[in-house]
Amino acid sequence: MAGSREQVNINVPSSSANVGLYYDVACLGLETPLLSTTLTRNPNSRGINVTTESPLTPPEGRKLGYAGKVALEELFKQHGVKNEGVDLHYQDTGYPVGGLGRSGAESVGAVMAAAVMYDLRLDRNDVVFASAKGEPGGHMDNVAGSTNGRFNLIAKSPHSGELGVDYYDIPDDLGIAIGISSHQKTGGTEEGRKVMTDSINSEDFVTQSGLIAASSAALIRGNTDRFLELVAGDRYHEVRRANIGFYGKFNSQEFIELKKLMWKEFGVALNVSGAGPNMEILYNRGRSTDEVDSTLYQWFDVHEIKLKIMDTEVAIGGAYDNAEQVYNYKTPQTAS
Repeated sequence: MAGSREQVNINVPSSSANVGLYYDVACLGLETPLLSTTLTRNPNSRGINVTTESPLTPPEGRKLGYAGKVALEELFKQHGVKNEGVDLHYQDTGYPVGGLGRSGAESVGAVMAAAVMYDLRLDRNDVVFASAKGEPGGHMDNVAGSTNGRFNLIAKSPHSGELGVDYYDIPDDLGIAIGISSHQKTGGTEEGRKVMTDSINSEDFVTQSGLIAASSAALIRGNTDRFLELVAGDRYHEVRRANIGFYGKFNSQEFIELKKLMWKEFGVALNVSGAGPNMEILYNRGRSTDEVDSTLYQWFDVHEIKLKIMDTEVAIGGAYDNAEQVYNYKTPQTAS
């Protein structure tokens, strides 16, 4: 019977947003770390009760599970769900906060689990929009990656003004690792947004637009090396944040020189993961990267930062795919 499930469990990929050039409009879903989200009906309670299990301690001022609760409350209001009480439980084996979309994954897990439990028949964009309610400023990049896995692009129609998410499979030879940084930024993501409000000059705009177009085409056509050559060339968000010390004790020029070194020596594209301070390391699996780790460790050590490099994979599917596979969840178009 529709809406009769007592418990739903959804596995949600983490994500790496911005992907160098694509400030706020692109995201990669990641296989690890993974966030397990369980929603259980609880008629003996009221409201949404959140519990978490994680071996990691979140930064001061950050409460795990909060984003998921906010998104779920908004979803219930929007769809008129009068729940008798639910338990929302998150479990992970090591999901750091900062640069891997933890709050986005919490929101997607809560929304997707509720969609299955209450048979809400949401499509992928519906899940992205609803999950963004749990994010600061309603940003959709991380939640898109957690919803769909793969490579996601967000665009607003110039005619209707509506946002939409397109997602693409990535080439088999595109590898990814995340460098977990010891740097403790102050003020969180929103603090880092303040430096983004100054105007961008026309030269940077034209150059970055060309890089975005060419790198997108290269990725979708499967030309991994061309994608890697271009995607680390951001001239907007990483430059501004590096110059205020948001990622650590180095400026934008020092960071650009490191990027050039990584491409020249190893064919690696180095970007900041999301708002940072963690790093996104993109590479071609067919090329040797034996000395990449030691080179990065040495550079960040000089700048008084300890980097821990974690191998992962681009997720071939997201929370929405998990719901389809495990619960035979149907989109509005296929549910008839």
